Order: sequence, then C-alpha cells, then structure tokens
Amino acid sequence: MPVGEDAGVKMTRKQLEIFLTRLQGIANPKLGLEQYPTPPEIASAIIHWANLAHCDIRGKRVADLGTGNGILAIGAAKSGALEVVGVENDRESIRVARMNARRASVDVSWVMGDIDSIQGGFDTVLMNPPFGTRRKHADLRFLEKALEIAGVIYSIHKSSTREFIMKFLRRRGAKLVEFFPSRVGIPHLYPFHRDRRRNIEVDIYRIVGPSRQVAEVNTEPHKESKD
Repeated sequence: MPVGEDAGVKMTRKQLEIFLTRLQGIANPKLGLEQYPTPPEIASAIIHWANLAHCDIRGKRVADLGTGNGILAIGAAKSGALEVVGVENDRESIRVARMNARRASVDVSWVMGDIDSIQGGFDTVLMNPPFGTRRKHADLRFLEKALEIAGVIYSIHKSSTREFIMKFLRRRGAKLVEFFPSRVGIPHLYPFHRDRRRNIEVDIYRIVGPSRQVAEVNTEPHKESKD
C-alpha cells in the first residue's frame, strides 16, 4: 500500500506546497556539496506534474538522489508513492530528513551514503542535483545514476546548460520528453553571496531512459496548471 498516511487523499498542488513549507531546512549547508534548498513551490510543481500528467508517483517506487532535507522524497510519499528511498551523503541532512518525515507521518527509507550506494529497481527518480559549478560535471554523474536505476527522471538543471544536457542524454540513449523553465530563489547561504536572494533560471526536465519506450518527444515548455 502507499507509504503516506493520507495517501488515499489527493492533494492539489497548492495544498502540497503548503504542506512542504512546514519542513525544516538544513541549518548549515555545505558549499562543497553544492547544497541549495529546493523551494516548496518547485517541489510541489514537480510532484504534481509527475503525478497528474504522467502517473509517475502514485503506486510507484520512487528514489530521491541527493535528498537534502527530504522535500522531494516526503512529497512523493505524501502523494501516494508505493515506496520511497532518499539518498544523501551528508549526515546532518539525513538527520533533518528523518525528522521531517517523522513529523509529516510518512514512511521513507533513508540511505546515508553516496548515490552509487543505491541499486536499480525504481520507476521514478526525483532530484535536484548539484549544478556542477563547484564540482565539475556533478550534475551529469547524478543523471548517469538516475538513468541506471529508473525509467523516468524528473530533474532540475540550470537553463544555461540545456544544450549540454540534451547532448549528454542523446549519447546515453535517453529522451528529454518535456521540460518547463522556472526560477529558483537562492537565499543568502554562503559568505560569497552578496544578495539577500538571487533568482537562478532553471529547467525542470522529464527524462525517459532507454528502458522505457515513448511514442514521441516534445521539448516545448510545459505550462503548469494553477490549481
């Protein structure tokens, strides 16, 4: 049965966003890991899109790579996923994620370790990987692992890397089926940040791996519903 306590109740995107806003963030993010929070409005939009438009969450096995405070994993569990696993190599983040899941009354399996410590058998991967600005190609490593363990991937990447990401996916036999552009607000987290808040242009991708067949590829921006 689904892992969320209220998995039988379908939440609107706004209801899910409000629910995710209550989760505790990471107090001391680590620059070396490129730890930036996933905003609740972005997390809820991804999960709502994946669930309603494509049936990729409810009743599915879902993995969240680089889970941070657990926002995507917990959102998936609350939205009726059959099983959810969150992977994170930062001990403090895992502690916060566990606490958030307990307070949210959802069941998520947490794996403390590198993304290579998790093996295949998932339907869907949700992730907000490192952008690769501090660790070169860190984003590609996450994509490589996601394609290895699941048939469908939802992932957030800087818009400036769009062409590079698309070439990478083609080389791996994967298809960028849909994406929609958005903005992620980055708060003042590190000493080198000059602004109190900075907006980063991002693309949110739905990627289908070689193991899952699709009828056609549509790379026109997806318009998210307002409900």
